[in-house]
Amino acid sequence: MSEQEPTVFATPLAMASRVLVVDRLGAHALDGLRAAGCDAIQNPMLEGATLPDAMRDIEPHILVTRDACVDDRVLGATERLALVIGTGPTIERIDVEAASNRGIFVAHCPGRTASAVAELAWTLILACDRDLVNATQRARTGQRSEGGREAPGIAGRTLGVVGLGQVGQEVARRGIAFGMHVVAWSRHITEARCNALGIDYCANLVNLAKLSDVVNVSVTGNEESEGLLGDKFFQALRTGSTIVNTSLGSVVNERALLNACRSKGIRAGLDLHSADGMSSPGSPLAELLAEPGVIATLDAAAHTAQARESIDHDVVRIVRQWLETGTVHSCVNRSSVSSATTLIHVRHLNRPGVLVGIFDVLGQASINVEEMENVICEGNQAAIARIHLNELPTERTMRQIREAPHVLGVHVQSIRRDARD
Repeated sequence: MSEQEPTVFATPLAMASRVLVVDRLGAHALDGLRAAGCDAIQNPMLEGATLPDAMRDIEPHILVTRDACVDDRVLGATERLALVIGTGPTIERIDVEAASNRGIFVAHCPGRTASAVAELAWTLILACDRDLVNATQRARTGQRSEGGREAPGIAGRTLGVVGLGQVGQEVARRGIAFGMHVVAWSRHITEARCNALGIDYCANLVNLAKLSDVVNVSVTGNEESEGLLGDKFFQALRTGSTIVNTSLGSVVNERALLNACRSKGIRAGLDLHSADGMSSPGSPLAELLAEPGVIATLDAAAHTAQARESIDHDVVRIVRQWLETGTVHSCVNRSSVSSATTLIHVRHLNRPGVLVGIFDVLGQASINVEEMENVICEGNQAAIARIHLNELPTERTMRQIREAPHVLGVHVQSIRRDARD
């Protein structure tokens, strides 16, 4: 860097101006990033081995991604990376632990696709109820719908919602609008939460299966939820009922669902997130898709113009806030548990070097600063530093801080751990 550019990297915020977008963000988002002063570079084709190379070449300060694998190779490719924004339904492909170890913030655009996913879920529910795909084929050959399966109807039936996150809640609200009785199960469900939504609490999945005419599944796909709905669930499910699954991952056991479709006339609507197994003869998925009562889409749930615009808006908002204030909206890797036991309030004159002197005293005493905030008072003459420490300073250390240049006063208080944990 030349001596004529002394302020280019004056602060972390001044550095945070180059954004690499590994996603198909809309033009409004890219325009918004550039209007915020960012050099926005978009290449949704970067993945695998090409992404670390691109990170080294471009040296972005912010990475925006939907599906790319962001592992330690990517995170460590450039020391300038300060923030990763995930725009997909989950951030399971971002190594959050590795990012935390490198001091890189990770943000997620939460719930921006919930309405879109719920809308597709209900499209699949109604399409299953009315046998819409087969009815369309009959209509194209001039056959009346009466020749097919009679629709059971929706109003007055029971909708079982598996997973009461943002998508599940949106599905439940639409079920109520259709005049359905809604019951729900979730790992973290409470009766109070169900009451607030106007739905009934279900203690376990087997009971939900016994009660439901229609089941919607919208849970986070992870190791904990893999195979969540298996033989036991489908054995309890009512004959002729409908199940719709928009979850990521292997939440529904495909072989168990296939057996239920064949033995109990279960109809299924699936939003598939991978084409793996579709064309493999003998695979449960290939056999499922051949069943007349099964309809499917491929990764369609979150793809609406409204969802994309919402995500675009959120990405720009996160970046703008980071640039303007240094804080990260929707941050997922800020620690919720601190080892701080002591908080000191240091009143000081707003002069250069005051905080450096305070930190030097704490460092010499081997006391770690967990978090800190420096608030400037009206008039810019004085400030208050709120410093969280991992242990109580000795009287000698406190005296050194009080006697440091430009310090006006120090107040110490204990942090009540039982109130936080």
